[in-house]
Amino acid sequence: MSVELYPNDRFGAVDQYDERKDATEECSWVIEEIVKPQLPNIIDNFSKCLEMLESDQIFKMPISNGIPNENNKQNDSPTVKGVITRQGEYIIDFHIVVKFPQFQRGKQVMFRMNTGLNFLLVQFSKIMTHLKSILEILNQLQLATDVNEFGNKFDVAMELLNHSLVLLQNPPRDLVFPEDNNYAMKEMFQDCYSICESTAHILGLELTLCKNELCIELRNLIKVTKKPWCEIDNKSGKSFCDEIRNQVTNERQKNLSKILSENGVQVQDSTLLNHIISSFQSEAITLPEAQELLRRGVTFDNRVVMECEKLIVSTSDPTLISISAKLNSLRATMANHQANLNANKRLITTK
Repeated sequence: MSVELYPNDRFGAVDQYDERKDATEECSWVIEEIVKPQLPNIIDNFSKCLEMLESDQIFKMPISNGIPNENNKQNDSPTVKGVITRQGEYIIDFHIVVKFPQFQRGKQVMFRMNTGLNFLLVQFSKIMTHLKSILEILNQLQLATDVNEFGNKFDVAMELLNHSLVLLQNPPRDLVFPEDNNYAMKEMFQDCYSICESTAHILGLELTLCKNELCIELRNLIKVTKKPWCEIDNKSGKSFCDEIRNQVTNERQKNLSKILSENGVQVQDSTLLNHIISSFQSEAITLPEAQELLRRGVTFDNRVVMECEKLIVSTSDPTLISISAKLNSLRATMANHQANLNANKRLITTK
């Protein structure tokens, strides 16, 4: 009696075995028997998330960074207190009282959103758009028969889901300081600069989603008035400060004093007398002053500023907390399916 062994435990000769066809059939089986039966439940959960985001229910949430220490009469810490109201993807009311010790000598400043105005939460809106696209794709997948088409569309849905979760955790750069250019302040309050600006300072406001919560950041910013550091190129939108910083980065073989001299800036020795003189002269500056401007100076809302005080407060939004949990659960489920589909896809494409 004799026994013949075949590679890969297949029945029949290896030259008669079509591995690509077998991998395709296996992938088709995974789709039809494992993934598709779960699609209705997945679709239902995504639909519930979208319904929560689109709900007309009004949520009023408190804003506070804590109660100031009443025993400290000077109370040199910034404070904020108020209420924010959300309906769907919009902030429909925003009322806060802010105090920065260095802004208007510590005077309380009140911000009340314009009546009838709705402020769009861009991240919120993008997540809603992503969920609508995901639902459309999943409904298409229920009818899809082509293995490659199914896998590719499933990957797109996963990419949209992952981006939605990122948006819940972190705001895009164009929504935060300094790239936002005080967008929230200008959109929410009519003639906002009459409230948020003084001779030497300006207040900045950000309103974003961060770590599944509504996050409010307020900054007290010192205006840089020293020339040419405060000057901004109309074409590039970059300040003199930006240009020098870029030159320092790109021309590391040169020291800062040489770069400043080449750009027409007079650098003086760091003596008390020269420090006083440089504060009155436009171009003259001491090296430590220049280093400080390069380290802290940023272009913001068509001016150069330096941050001197900051407040960060967040408020729990029940919808965001619930949706984050649901979407993370859906991602875990879909990631398992994606791993199985991709494993079979690699077999199909490499054999």
